[in-house]
Amino acid sequence: MSAIFEMESVSKTYGKGHVAVNAVDHASMKIEPGEIVLIMGPSGSGKTTLLSMAGLLLKPTEGRLLIDGEAINGKSESQIADLRLHTLGFIFQAYNLLSALNARENVEIVMNMAGKRGKAASQRATDILDKLGLGNRKHHLPADLSGGEKQRVAIARALANDPQLVLADEPTGNLDSKTGEEVMELFCHGMGREQGRSMIIVTHNPEFERIADRVLWLEDGHLSNGNGRRQH
Repeated sequence: MSAIFEMESVSKTYGKGHVAVNAVDHASMKIEPGEIVLIMGPSGSGKTTLLSMAGLLLKPTEGRLLIDGEAINGKSESQIADLRLHTLGFIFQAYNLLSALNARENVEIVMNMAGKRGKAASQRATDILDKLGLGNRKHHLPADLSGGEKQRVAIARALANDPQLVLADEPTGNLDSKTGEEVMELFCHGMGREQGRSMIIVTHNPEFERIADRVLWLEDGHLSNGNGRRQH
């Protein structure tokens, strides 16, 4: 079985000449189907830039990205947008929920964008929220939800189109330790291995190491397996 995602010697440089900054410098990795991979490192090391390129939100300066063995380089913006909608799911530290929509609608709108509408979209959104323990909160607006509930809605939204790969940027960064632990368990049991879904998680939280298959370390733009992190 081929890797679901590959990054081949990818770099991202901001600026030119003597003011150029290499946010990511010739990073390479492969993510296998169903694999949970952490990316850790100090603040400012390029983790969010790396994740943004993996999520096709940011174009690399150099290198290649492949999904299911197919190179992304040269694809049109509409093709890339289609991949983001159908193949990738995103979870952000700041939740990024739409304040005017209730929990169910925040999940449903992602399916609408992918062409799934009406009762089918509404029912799937309801089913996912039920599984995440939000069945009685689906009609609440984000302002009426706790931080943990907002993150669960964000997780439901990421799963709405049944993506092969979920990318999460500091998913417990805004949560207290108890709520963060509950959300982390969802990553392990409700999203990843049980459904054969691959995940790339950028985090400072060492507790995530116990659910990960591999931990990669990013520092000064360089991605490695070292720094004493657990590897498989």
